[in-house]
Amino acid sequence: MTSMQNNQSIHCHQPSYSCWSWIVALILALILLWMLLTGRGPSSTCCGASVDAAAPVEEATPVAETFGFTATANDFTSNGDGTKLSWFSQTDGLKALLAGGDDLQAQGDDKSVVLRGTVDTEAIKQQKAADAQAFFGPSIEVDNQILVKAAEPVAVMEPPPAAKLYFDTGKTALPSDSGTTLAPIVEWLKGHDTAKAVLSGYHDPRGNQAVNEELAKNRAKSVREALKAAGIDDEARIEMRKPESADSGGDLSEARRVEVSVE
Repeated sequence: MTSMQNNQSIHCHQPSYSCWSWIVALILALILLWMLLTGRGPSSTCCGASVDAAAPVEEATPVAETFGFTATANDFTSNGDGTKLSWFSQTDGLKALLAGGDDLQAQGDDKSVVLRGTVDTEAIKQQKAADAQAFFGPSIEVDNQILVKAAEPVAVMEPPPAAKLYFDTGKTALPSDSGTTLAPIVEWLKGHDTAKAVLSGYHDPRGNQAVNEELAKNRAKSVREALKAAGIDDEARIEMRKPESADSGGDLSEARRVEVSVE
């Protein structure tokens, strides 16, 4: 009996694989039991038939891209599908509509359009909006944000100074440079319908006063005829006015003149 026990004790302490296998198996069994009891063990789906995982995933239906466009006199770009719009195939007409201004642009979608840019007058701005509405149709709202250029200030021009025509002694014939001398006066009268020319004839203080006055008057008449020939044919716009003074200040050439001023 004692001999058999000694043999078994000697066998258990021998470094054999069967002894360690039992020990490892026992440890693994304890670990598995602990995992199952604490809910940390493998789920039922781990080793079962993975039907759900193998099922094909349905692809999401792609969302159509929202339609939008930008147009200028030289270009048209869009995104999304605009083929259902009645005007979409007539983009050349839209580009033509946007000509005739500075950086005119139309931008929008299938419901509304914004017009931008700059034009010369308010009338052109309103016409562009009307043309755009007619092009896109009543179902599209047109927002007219086109700007009108500020009117340039009108320069205030002063009338030309009085023109002086000098006559030879005792003569009423116009001097050779009368056309050039009268040109600024004629131009002003043609550009200002309410303006008129005032003619005053001077004379040499020497000699007979009555004769000299008549001579000065006839010289003024010669100038009046020159104005009429130049296109100022309304006599109501040419006034013959006797000068307040015929004093030439000692310069006889100044005495033999006709002054033409505008009022």
